[in-house]
Amino acid sequence: MGYCYAFTPGPGRLPSLFEVLDTRSDDRRWAWAWDWKDALPTEKRVFYGRILARKPTFISLEFLPHFFALTGNVGEPDDYLRLYEAGRLSALAKRVYEVVAAGGPLTTRQIRAAVEPDRRGSSARLLRALAELQNLFLLARIGEVGDNPGNYAYVWDLLARWLPDVAGRAAGISHRAAAAAVLEQYVRITGAPRPEEAAGLFGWPPSVLATAVGDLLGESVLDLARGPNGEDRLVLRTTLERLRRGRS
Repeated sequence: MGYCYAFTPGPGRLPSLFEVLDTRSDDRRWAWAWDWKDALPTEKRVFYGRILARKPTFISLEFLPHFFALTGNVGEPDDYLRLYEAGRLSALAKRVYEVVAAGGPLTTRQIRAAVEPDRRGSSARLLRALAELQNLFLLARIGEVGDNPGNYAYVWDLLARWLPDVAGRAAGISHRAAAAAVLEQYVRITGAPRPEEAAGLFGWPPSVLATAVGDLLGESVLDLARGPNGEDRLVLRTTLERLRRGRS
């Protein structure tokens, strides 16, 4: 599939893993999905984090370099500083990154002790900082420790250290090509989305969306079709051709 929500559907009509599991038991679906969100990243089989619409998301390792390329990161140690100087990273997220870079992998508790030593219990500011770093593919949640609510904690490391080949593969993918590849897969997953659904899901400005759509139209990968209310829909050309053959 390339990428999907982990547990529940969300914006953009993107499905969740939970929805497609082959069982009628919701209890079994939750058990499987919950186990896999821990096991699959630990085994380096997928990336898991709050990415699309800030919801828990699975991204395949095939598509992870494309998402990495879309951030503008180049896999250098100073990527986070460039993002901070550009106003895309908060001061606390910058500090968290530096702590993990120096001593990681670290648990959430260890990070909290280093950056907010006087705080007790959960910290919304820290959770937001970790979400920022995940969303920019600077940090990855690589596992968990503990066996009960009292000692359970996520384990974090630099994405570039955890999966060093991702940055290398992303180096050969331009921002423009990455956007086109991610958009094409989105249409394959959802069928016939509206262009604005894609822009909202990925947080793209109009220029990025327009260029990606234009490239895929020019390569005869996508076509624009009219929806039931006259709105534009993005559709794979192969899908339209198959429908036309079926009507003839």
